[in-house]
Amino acid sequence: MAIVVSRATLVDMAPGWWPSGPAYGSVRMYNQLSYDYATLYRVQPNVRTCVDFLARNVAQLGLHVFRRVSDTDRKRLTAHGLAQLMGRPNPSTTRYRLMEALMGDMGIYFAAYWAKVKAADRIALLRLPPTMVAVYGGLVPTRYEVTVGGKRNEYTPDQIVHFRGYNPEDPIQGLSPMETLRRVLAEEHAMGNYREGFWANAARMNGIIERPEAAPEWSDVARTRFKEEFEELYSGAANSGKTAILEEGMTWKPASFNAQESEYLAGRKLTREECARAFHIPLPMVGILDHATFSNIREQHKNLYQDCLGPWLRMIEEEIELQLLPEFGDTTGIYCEFNIAEKLTGSFEEQMTALQAAVGRPWMTPDEARARMNMPSMGGDAELLGTPLNVMVGGEPNPQDSAPVEPAPIEGAPKALGEKRRRRRGEIDPTLPELREKHVEQWQRVLARTFRRQREAVLSAVPKKATMPMVVEELWDQRRWNAELGADYYRMNYATASVWAQYVAEQAGVELDQARMEDWLLENSRISSEEINGYTRDLIAAALTAEVVHEAMANLFDVALSARVPELAGRAVTTASVFGAQEGARQGGLKTKTWQVNSSNPRPEHAAMDGMTIGIGELFPTGQKWPGDPAGGADNNANCQCSCTFGR
Repeated sequence: MAIVVSRATLVDMAPGWWPSGPAYGSVRMYNQLSYDYATLYRVQPNVRTCVDFLARNVAQLGLHVFRRVSDTDRKRLTAHGLAQLMGRPNPSTTRYRLMEALMGDMGIYFAAYWAKVKAADRIALLRLPPTMVAVYGGLVPTRYEVTVGGKRNEYTPDQIVHFRGYNPEDPIQGLSPMETLRRVLAEEHAMGNYREGFWANAARMNGIIERPEAAPEWSDVARTRFKEEFEELYSGAANSGKTAILEEGMTWKPASFNAQESEYLAGRKLTREECARAFHIPLPMVGILDHATFSNIREQHKNLYQDCLGPWLRMIEEEIELQLLPEFGDTTGIYCEFNIAEKLTGSFEEQMTALQAAVGRPWMTPDEARARMNMPSMGGDAELLGTPLNVMVGGEPNPQDSAPVEPAPIEGAPKALGEKRRRRRGEIDPTLPELREKHVEQWQRVLARTFRRQREAVLSAVPKKATMPMVVEELWDQRRWNAELGADYYRMNYATASVWAQYVAEQAGVELDQARMEDWLLENSRISSEEINGYTRDLIAAALTAEVVHEAMANLFDVALSARVPELAGRAVTTASVFGAQEGARQGGLKTKTWQVNSSNPRPEHAAMDGMTIGIGELFPTGQKWPGDPAGGADNNANCQCSCTFGR
């Protein structure tokens, strides 16, 4: 019995911090035991699973400090006081341990506290267990009392970093998730007690012993003796599986409930599900895999850092900025942010693919690759980064397209012819017929590879002897082919346009801004791939009406490889090269452009425009800005080899 000596004065007996009080700080179980929140974390495996899951995943993330220089510019600060403090909170605590404890306290109590301990030249952060902290105030905290070893220490709000969740009844205290899980945890506790008693006392043969009606009446002593002897012989784990021997006339009647009938297994699963839902954790993340697949687990892993941990991370970031950042003089445009990018980078293969696409060329030397395989260095050229030369900077945007190395962009250009024309006409002539031929060959390889993939996919779905009508949607995935061809088209578009744009820009004496070409090239690639694949789809639909469908399908792709590929490649090179040349001319400040016919058999309309000079932004009589401009349509662009020269 507790005795309070007040020395004739009134004493406030209410607990200063509600989780230690009987009404809110504990959860009452079916046996009338009240467990505080820390005990629930210790004895309830599902609570610990969810709390540890949150704590470990948040603690693993790095916390970076940035300065917002402008709306489009950010600078990471590693020497800022806040960054150094979060990197080493105090001499005996790492950032990981501090964040893990923070999320653990938030998961258990929905409240967490850091004390700002000021040293000579800096401050340090010390985690305060919530059970030691009493918070006072009304709508906002006004003071804190921390009890350590029976001694109370008082702190002002500027000395404490206070993290708290929502509580509808108390604005200065968070409401623990344990309160919401009260009934579920009580049921789990009762089931645990039952299971423990079962294994401690069960005889592995639960049932009822019946005595015949004619048997003499048992005395209390005889009944007690039989019961004690039976339990001693057959109950407990050591006696499992023994055969019971009953007295004469007695019979054994099994009477037990299995785990399925009592819904014991379902109850255990329900507890984990409810705990996960209370902490907003996707069920597969805590081992509930009933409806899990490889694809949806990958998506839920991404959602984990968006919908599950995202709100927690934002709350922590803003509390640090509000309560901790003012301790440092430099606060202009400063903010902190968890580095979730490191958790969303995907598998090793996905990272490598993304890096190749972003860099646009191989990014490891042979010696670096050999070192990863524990092989000795070769030296010499193996120390150099292999760079395909089909574009000015880097190389082929997708190194996985193992195409032959192209010559340097300006190599192969008809310099004598170009110089002669510039001397005669004072113009820049980016015709470059030899380089054009090489790019046409490269385009043909890429387009032929696409048609071969399409041929294989379509023919594999068409039986050689069709027994029933087929529809084009069974054979042709328009979305897939648009995506694949569009990606190839953009890479080649960019490579070709960059060569001619760079050539003209160098002749004009300016540095080319390639980014200004990207939007047009991307849109042109999308439209062109859709038109090419749309025409192929129409051919497939027509082939489905043939008498021998498989043969008709094979024939249409043979025609595509022999006839369509050269025509499409020539048209694409004309469009991309002249577009790139015009973009280089515009950036170089050139004012005029002159239509130039390069074919021995041009269209009459093009022959009539040969030598026609107009302003750099004007349209030729065909409605085109340059030869190969899609605005001219197929009638003007098919097999067109015209180009433009540019003047000042």
